Amino acid sequence: MQTSFFQYPKIQHTKQKLKTTAARLVNNHVNLAVTGLSRSGKTAFITSLVNQLIEANEASHLPFFSVVRESRLIGVKRDVQPNLTFSRFAYEDAMVKLTQTSPEWPSSTKGISQVRLKIRYKKSQGWSQYLTEDATLTLDITDYPGEWLLDLPLLDMDYAQWSRHCQDELNNPLRHDIAGPFFTAVNRLDLNAEGDELALQNIAALYTQYLIDCQTNGYQLLQPGRFILPGELSGAPILHFFPITDVQLQHQKIDLNKPVKGSNLELLSQRFEHYKSEVVKPFYKEHFKGFDRQVVLVDCLSALNRGFHSYQDLQKALDWLLGSFQYGSSNILNRLFQPKIDKLVFAATKADHITPDQQTNLVKLLESMLHSARKQIQFDGVSTESTAVSAIRASKSGLSLLNGESIPVLQGRNAQGAAITLFPGEVPQSCPGPEFWKQQKFEFPNLSPPLMNTPYGLPHIRMDQVLDFLLADKLI
Repeated sequence: MQTSFFQYPKIQHTKQKLKTTAARLVNNHVNLAVTGLSRSGKTAFITSLVNQLIEANEASHLPFFSVVRESRLIGVKRDVQPNLTFSRFAYEDAMVKLTQTSPEWPSSTKGISQVRLKIRYKKSQGWSQYLTEDATLTLDITDYPGEWLLDLPLLDMDYAQWSRHCQDELNNPLRHDIAGPFFTAVNRLDLNAEGDELALQNIAALYTQYLIDCQTNGYQLLQPGRFILPGELSGAPILHFFPITDVQLQHQKIDLNKPVKGSNLELLSQRFEHYKSEVVKPFYKEHFKGFDRQVVLVDCLSALNRGFHSYQDLQKALDWLLGSFQYGSSNILNRLFQPKIDKLVFAATKADHITPDQQTNLVKLLESMLHSARKQIQFDGVSTESTAVSAIRASKSGLSLLNGESIPVLQGRNAQGAAITLFPGEVPQSCPGPEFWKQQKFEFPNLSPPLMNTPYGLPHIRMDQVLDFLLADKLI
């Protein structure tokens, strides 16, 4: 029987699925999620990770990456990314910024981007080494805007629940002050009146500004994430909704679960549900069900600089974020039919912004922040590691004399590019109480990128240890 021409795409799709299944079966594919909230350093981390691997046999300093230490790494190259609808991760642009005369940090994530690397290596053990001398591991890395990640828990809420959650956040005194213009506008809205799209759009703009102002003041648990970074949804009515307040409900005698048909309240509820079904759910299904390994980047130092409220909010946001991923042992059946993350690195970023003697404290601070979430993850059988890293090291450590005593210091360039030498201060092993910030505050520096003579092998702290934890068991 002659095969129909129109069956050909199905055959190609089946072939691709078989290839993917075969790759999972022989364990030569890793799908890595690099996760972090806004300004945690995701772009710099991925840039460094790609650079360390590509330059590993030339100039990278990776003594703790076993496949390099054992001289088994043949080479690494960038390959065509698996999803052609995503942006190409701007590695080359990042390297240009980092290696120009006046270096700049790479631009932060504005949308989804992806990079695929092919890692060719010599085998060290197992029956397959007798069939072939070398093998290739495919590594896919996907970068997401941190703002979008915090929307995933909304899938478990209806509009009434979300409004109550937002009300709890708005009851915070600082947030309440920031939200003044939004409160004024939303409390004037007649929820039972016929739906007014222009009024909802205007109030949604005020709510968006409230979220942006919260972010500026150090808050990280901000939803909906697309309000802050809308991407292709900019101006779309699906983003024209907002929570309603307790004052409104009491004054207008509103039952959230029984909105008047065609009213402002019904329109708000419908748009919240559409946002979940048309934006959040597809994002979760398409991107978050297939990860094998994960790195969670946390900027503890900036949270300390901003104060107790920022630290608490970051801790809460991380609990929300980690609850959205699938964790568990990744045996063959799981890899084939329901992939789960089986290795997880928690990395405190900007380890180069403190002296080496304080880096142990930074790891302990990170662990205290993640204590509750980490216990559940470990119970699920996931191998975890906590560390302090600098993806692109921007300082050098040394000693200086102060009143005849030798103290550790950092040398680097400040945010304006001027050379500085300083002692950044001590890092607490856990978050100080709110009274501490009334007496004093933290002032860890913001540093410019280092001046580099060569683009090969970016300077770093512990990127080799991260690579070994994530990939060593796949490169044997």
